[in-house]
Amino acid sequence: MYAASPTKLLLLTEKIQAGTYLPVGDYAFLVWNFVAALMLDVSWKSYFSYPPSSYVLLDDCDEEEVPPKETFDLIFRLLQYCKREWIWHVSGFSWLFIYSITRIFVPYYTGQVIATVVATKSYPALATSVYVMTFISFVSALAAGLRGEIASRLAADCQTMSDTVAMNVNVFLRFISLKLLQMLSERTQNAVADSNDVAEEVLSTMRTVRSFACENVEGDRFYVKLTKTLNVTKTKAIAYIGFLWVSELFQTFIIVAVLWYGGHLVLTGKMKADLLVSFLLYQMQLGDNLRQMGEVWTGLMQSVGASRKVFEYIDRVPAILHYGTSQPSQLMGRIEFRNVHFSYPTRSNLPILRDLSFTVEPGETVALVGPSGSGKSSCIALLENFYQPNAGQVLVDGVPLEDYEHHYIHRKIALVGQEPVLFARSVTENIRYGVDVMEADVVKAAEMANAHGFIMQTTAKYETNVGEKGSQMSGGQKQRIAIARALVREPAILLLDEATSALDTESEHLVQEAIYKNLDGKSVILIAHRLSTVEKADKIIVINKGKVEQIGTHDELLKQPGTYATLVARQMMGEQRQKRDQLIASTPSR
Repeated sequence: MYAASPTKLLLLTEKIQAGTYLPVGDYAFLVWNFVAALMLDVSWKSYFSYPPSSYVLLDDCDEEEVPPKETFDLIFRLLQYCKREWIWHVSGFSWLFIYSITRIFVPYYTGQVIATVVATKSYPALATSVYVMTFISFVSALAAGLRGEIASRLAADCQTMSDTVAMNVNVFLRFISLKLLQMLSERTQNAVADSNDVAEEVLSTMRTVRSFACENVEGDRFYVKLTKTLNVTKTKAIAYIGFLWVSELFQTFIIVAVLWYGGHLVLTGKMKADLLVSFLLYQMQLGDNLRQMGEVWTGLMQSVGASRKVFEYIDRVPAILHYGTSQPSQLMGRIEFRNVHFSYPTRSNLPILRDLSFTVEPGETVALVGPSGSGKSSCIALLENFYQPNAGQVLVDGVPLEDYEHHYIHRKIALVGQEPVLFARSVTENIRYGVDVMEADVVKAAEMANAHGFIMQTTAKYETNVGEKGSQMSGGQKQRIAIARALVREPAILLLDEATSALDTESEHLVQEAIYKNLDGKSVILIAHRLSTVEKADKIIVINKGKVEQIGTHDELLKQPGTYATLVARQMMGEQRQKRDQLIASTPSR
């Protein structure tokens, strides 16, 4: 594009006699602009050409693939979304048109100044040419500021030779605006992050949104966040307009000053005309380099503002530091909660566990029972080292949990939750997630978890993609894959947090069978509400209001008045009522 400006300048200043242009110059000028427009069109097509999407539908998905659209169809569709902001775009392109027209005459009057100095050596002629050039440059600079950031990119072909002259004052202006650039970039980053949070939340809870018919509500909520982002972007664009306008004015005034003073030196015989021309050419090269340096510096400052939040997360010190180094060759699996006090960081004024103490011996299966909110799942969270107790200790084989090496202890402690998370990968990758095991070990773990049968019935078997969060699998299938993922690690401690509560009767039976046939030699802590699961435990610990209230077997606790007997009685009454309702529903009416 820079090659176009000197060419236009030479063609426009070509003369047969004073004040008359060669016809070939006019025609060549038009042809050159046509060629430049054609080159711009080809460049745009090349820039906006993208390879086909790599999106692949999951197996057994009935969604139809959408054929890729043409690039310009996508551009036109994007422009349709700009209709609401049409006044901004019309204004920007209007000022762009004025800018382009006025800048065309700047090289001509620059040539007039040099020609006046060389040929006429007349002060009045020099002054007239400079005044006219100053007026045109002022209008051009004003238009350059008001055209907006998008239009400035499109106007690159209309830039003339003096447009590339960026003096040191330009860099100085950029330096002054560093704080503004950083502030606006940080605000933009925050606004975009807020809108992304809303979008991610809705996408991850789409079924819930649909079931409550809240599509419009969530859409409006997202629109509010996007509007905030748009307003910040507008502020940034207006700041850029002001900076660009002042920058263009300084560039123009500096060129005018150089021509005025240089013309004066030539007219008084203190400088030769060729030296003035050489100086202008050197100034152009130096100014171009300084302009590029300024743009790089501006981009760097924008990155500084945008990266501040990123570095805040990078530099944040984790609440739980993994400094432990203990990796014993064998972990027995003895668990001890010793006078543990705990509250969640976001609810520090609400104690969850209060002086909690209990022990799980190696190979023992212990059920944690209690009302909702009593602290059962918090015990699991502490054992998984998701949090650390406010006071007291959680010990494994007599060693504080935090003293174990991070990867080691999480291989020896495996968790199966109520709603296991599977990744959008193959069954094999999900089962051996986090451990390096052979294919045979994966198959063995799947067989132990009663998952091998349904896996082999799928099209790709162990290479079947389970979908996002396991969406291609049923609840029972996901649970059995999660159990296989836990068993393949050969853990010493197995944590089961409501592992069967969300399953139907048949799936629950398969999952329970998979669990109980693989408990030998493992210390197990399970949380469950169903009596059929709890009564099989070696020991039952009743937790109420963050404290241990009762400890014993199922039969022992039934003989004691307390929370456990009350919970069992309520559950049995509920089951009897459910059976009675089912019987009534199945009896034909007469």
